[in-house]
Amino acid sequence: MNKPFIILLLCLLVTSFLRGTFSAEKKHQNEIVIATVNGKKITQQDITNRLETFGNTDAETFNTIKQEILDQLITDILLEEFIDKQGLIVTAEEIAREVNQIRSNITSNQKDSGQSLEKVLAAIGSNIGEFKRSIKHSLALGKYFNNKIDDKTLEKYFDGNKSLFNGESVKVCHILIDTRDMKTQEQIKSIKREIDRGAAFDEMAKKYSNCPSAQNGGDLGFIQRKGNLAKSFLDTAFSLRTGQISEPVQTEFGYHLIKVTEKKEGANIKFGDVKEKVRVAVLEEETLKLLSQLHKAAQIVINQ
Repeated sequence: MNKPFIILLLCLLVTSFLRGTFSAEKKHQNEIVIATVNGKKITQQDITNRLETFGNTDAETFNTIKQEILDQLITDILLEEFIDKQGLIVTAEEIAREVNQIRSNITSNQKDSGQSLEKVLAAIGSNIGEFKRSIKHSLALGKYFNNKIDDKTLEKYFDGNKSLFNGESVKVCHILIDTRDMKTQEQIKSIKREIDRGAAFDEMAKKYSNCPSAQNGGDLGFIQRKGNLAKSFLDTAFSLRTGQISEPVQTEFGYHLIKVTEKKEGANIKFGDVKEKVRVAVLEEETLKLLSQLHKAAQIVINQ
C-alpha cells in the first residue's frame, strides 16, 4: 500500500488554507466572533490570518476564499474534537516521518526540481504548520478507519463500482448556463429546443456556454468516472448513448446540456489488480461521510 499517497489524499480532503498577521487591528479582530462551533470561537483574526496570501484576488474570488477558510476552520475544530473523543493519538515522530517522506517525494520529482515543501505549500496558500496539522488529522483518520475497512468491504465496493477503476471513459461536450444567481432554467431549455430542431451543438456552445470550453464547441475531451466533475454531471454523462444529448443537468455551477461523442470501454480487471486504488476510493468516501456527519451533529452558529 502506498501510504504516503493515502496520507496526501486525506490531507487534500481536510487540509486548510493559510496564514498572515496584521498587528494594528489584531486585538480588535480577536474580539469579533465570526462563528462558534460547539462553543468554540472562530474570530475575525483567525480568518484574517489566512487571507493575506490571497489579498490580490478580485472581490468575488476573495469572498469565495474567505468562505472556504471559514468552512475549513469549522472542520478543523470538529476533527480535533473527534480525534480527542476517539482517543486517537498521533505522535510528533509520526508526523515528522510523513513530512520527511513528502519532502523526499518532492525532491525526487523532476517536475518539482529546485522546489522545497515550503515553496510548494506557499504556492497554494499554506505553510508547514498548517500542513503538519493536516497530516495529524489524516494519520488519525487513517487509524480510525483502519479497523473498519477490511478486504471484504473493499471487494464489495469494487464489485459495485468497477467503472471507477477499469478505465472506462466517455468523450463529452457540454453547454453551461451559469444560473447560480437565477431561479429559472428557461434559457437552457430554450437552447435544448434549438438543438432538438437541428442547431449544431458545438455552435450553440460557442454562442451561449459560460464555460471556457465554449471556444472549442464545449469539448471537454475524455472523462472518467473518478474525476473532479460533479456527481450529477458524471452520472448523466455515463448514462448517455453516443450522440445522445441530455436534458438540463444541475450542478453547483448552473445548468448543463451534455453530449457524448465517443465511448471507450473499460478493461477486464480483477479486484487484486486495483486493490490499493479501491482502498483510496473507500477512504475518501468514508472520510467525506464522516466530515458530513460531524457537521450535521455540531452546534454551529455563524454571526456574519
